[in-house]
Amino acid sequence: MQAIIHDLEDELFQTLRFSDDLAVIHAKGKYAFCQGCFKCWLKNPGYCVMGDSIQHIGATIGASDQLVIISRITYGGYSSPVKKVLDRSIGTSLPFFTYRGWQTHHMKRYRRKQNLRVYLYGSCSALEKETAKKLIEMNRINMGMKESTLQFLNDAEDLRGCPI
Repeated sequence: MQAIIHDLEDELFQTLRFSDDLAVIHAKGKYAFCQGCFKCWLKNPGYCVMGDSIQHIGATIGASDQLVIISRITYGGYSSPVKKVLDRSIGTSLPFFTYRGWQTHHMKRYRRKQNLRVYLYGSCSALEKETAKKLIEMNRINMGMKESTLQFLNDAEDLRGCPI
């Protein structure tokens, strides 16, 4: 299964080709912000207590073979709607620590080895590109994913030519 988190307009997203086994999270939906309560770790393992349509995002990402993030680049990072969704995915990890990449990180809740593919679109400076490269690599390590790819696009329309 492939999980996709994106901030694209619906008309453009509908024109893209994906595999059949797909979980789509449109980041521009009406979702609650992460409250930092850690109940997804302690009270309700893997599931957010906020009762909206992404309360199972941790399990959705955990069950996927690949996580695809499509976002407008904003100061070398994700757009705020995409970041808001990713904040809610803390339930993919456990409240225990391990070492990955010679750094301390939370242990993964789900054992599946995944790939992270990121498409960032919009104009940006060379410094923003370097910041994004570092961010994606740190996301890969923190999420315990085996590899990541990052592609910069001038415009969201350029996704039509990308194999997603």
